[in-house]
Amino acid sequence: MVRRAVNELSPGMVLAEDVLTPGGRFLMPRGTVLDAGHLKSLLAWNLAVVQVAGETSPCPDAPAAAGQPASSEGRPDVLEAAEAAVRERFACCALAESPCDVLFRLALDREVRRRLAEGVPVGEGGEDRSWRTVESVPGHLSMDALLRDEPQLVSPPEVYLRISEVLGNPASTVEDAAESIKHDPSLAAKLLRLVNSSYYARTMRAMRGRFPAKVDSLSRAVTVVGARQLATLALGVSVLPLFQDIPQNWVNMRLFWEHSVGCAAAAQALAEATGLVNPETAFVAGLLHDIGRIIAFKQAPAHMAAAMRRAEAEGCPLHLAEREVLGFDHAALGGHLLQKWQFPANLEKMVRYHHDLEEPFIVDEPAVIHLADVVATAMGWGGSGNRRIPAADPAAWAALGLTGEALAGLVPDMEERLAATMRSFFPDHQGPP
Repeated sequence: MVRRAVNELSPGMVLAEDVLTPGGRFLMPRGTVLDAGHLKSLLAWNLAVVQVAGETSPCPDAPAAAGQPASSEGRPDVLEAAEAAVRERFACCALAESPCDVLFRLALDREVRRRLAEGVPVGEGGEDRSWRTVESVPGHLSMDALLRDEPQLVSPPEVYLRISEVLGNPASTVEDAAESIKHDPSLAAKLLRLVNSSYYARTMRAMRGRFPAKVDSLSRAVTVVGARQLATLALGVSVLPLFQDIPQNWVNMRLFWEHSVGCAAAAQALAEATGLVNPETAFVAGLLHDIGRIIAFKQAPAHMAAAMRRAEAEGCPLHLAEREVLGFDHAALGGHLLQKWQFPANLEKMVRYHHDLEEPFIVDEPAVIHLADVVATAMGWGGSGNRRIPAADPAAWAALGLTGEALAGLVPDMEERLAATMRSFFPDHQGPP
């Protein structure tokens, strides 16, 4: 076993120990046969040294994107099962192209870590697929009819209307923003937990002690985050309780909200890295990007069962099967609802077009949500019923102007935000209380 500087590594070398990120998260398993992609990832994560075996692999040119074990100590059964699961998830993506090449490697390493930590049996699917037994119902549906049939969706909550009024008034003050939120104790508590999370703690440290270590009032929260930014966050969080109570055989709600929060965290990080959209706006759009799917699960279960069966049979992402069966996908349905509720136009567009970047005149904002959804699905952060990630749209990738290495460098921060936000929103619940 030899300790080598990362910039001295070469393809074919074999990791002698697991590699962790600077934050202590699992990155690559021991036994990984390094290739050019692995070397780029190690450099992107700013690692200084790793432990490698004394000799290189006898097959240094093998791609080994999955990090195949070099000895029996590498648990080949776990590695093979993890790779099979991740390859199925990426079946619709070109693995040789960015960002899918980087995401595949990161997703595989995460899946190996999960299986080793949780003791997932090889071949264990762990999901309820009783939706397979529901008979298909032909015929397209009407988005307006679906929304009319759900009384809770006819009009938004009262607190939403108050917050919306603040957002619509350019003269709104800090006091106005706090006042619009404080009469909903549950919403106020969620926002305070969010502002006290690790992400905003960094913002407070940057303000050189102007505020106490813990933000304990909405007025202080408004000052830390910004009046319009906090109101935007509140706008999204205020409607979450309307979207729940989906039967377990359709989708696990804890996993659904983990996926939504993962997309929100990824969108926020991408917005900060690219400057294409306000980070809080991106967060809310990511949080709500799949609300149309919840409506469809509740109001059109037979159609969604047919869509899920079609997606599985054809090996395609679920949103494409939704279009065939329902006549529209969940993104269009969610955007339609936000338009009826008079959400800010950019938020509505980011939700509506995150699977259809050819439609809007300006792709930058929907591109952030599109790529955030790709990242969240690729990394296995929860799930909303979709088993395969959509191919990353070249227009979205071009609009963000990122390299694969730069995206890889953002993923650890996204995971940290995901964990902090889940603790903030749903500490003891399967979904919004």
